[in-house]
Amino acid sequence: MITRYLLLKNNKIIGYEASVADAEASIRRDFRIRKQDLYELQDLESNEVVCVDGLLRQLRIAAAPQKKIKFPPQKERKPLPRSSKPIARSTKPIARTPIARSTRPIARTPIVREPVECSPNKPFVQPDRKPYKRPKPGRNDIIDDKFSAWLGTQPCVITGMVAERGAGPYHIHCHHIRGRARGRRNDHNQVPLMGHLHTYANHSYHVLGKNGFLEKWKDHMPDGVDDIVEYFESRAKAFKAQYDAEVQEIHLIAE
Repeated sequence: MITRYLLLKNNKIIGYEASVADAEASIRRDFRIRKQDLYELQDLESNEVVCVDGLLRQLRIAAAPQKKIKFPPQKERKPLPRSSKPIARSTKPIARTPIARSTRPIARTPIVREPVECSPNKPFVQPDRKPYKRPKPGRNDIIDDKFSAWLGTQPCVITGMVAERGAGPYHIHCHHIRGRARGRRNDHNQVPLMGHLHTYANHSYHVLGKNGFLEKWKDHMPDGVDDIVEYFESRAKAFKAQYDAEVQEIHLIAE
């Protein structure tokens, strides 16, 4: 079955569906009236968001408890006695006297307003923010800033693009393959990735996950890649060997 739609709940992936009907069925099964959850359905082919607000509104209306209003029973009222004689009505017209209005204009005194003094515009001052503090390295961490700086100059392992290292979607990011597995950070086990493939888009690694990212970008990888983590680790070892060879060559030249 080909998965075309990505179902998110509160910006977390809860499943992949082949059609909109399957996604709506999953939302019906997962829906809870007491929690205001946010569901989002994304089309992986066109990268567009399918609106499911109508379905959520219908589910909330259907699940809301309906209070039945109980009215007290009406008392029986006795009919009013009616006389057979007609009501006497006078036929004389009502005399209306005209209202006397003066033709003189109303004397009005002008309102004296004092001029308002406006304070001059003050230049905008950026509020002070706390500087970013890098987390302290752990006891078992392997931190190599020189290798990370060199890795930021290498091409992306998916698109082959070369860019400056930074924090934007079109900069090179150093993606840690295992993250902080077992509480340890290893800078030698990372690969260069474009920012929009790392975290900045719906088709990025941290949004689609391992299987979704492999299915989305399988055409840009060599044939026979079945596990994205193994592919990244093999490229990380190749980058580390290339870096060590260049550092050794620089030392030999210096000697």
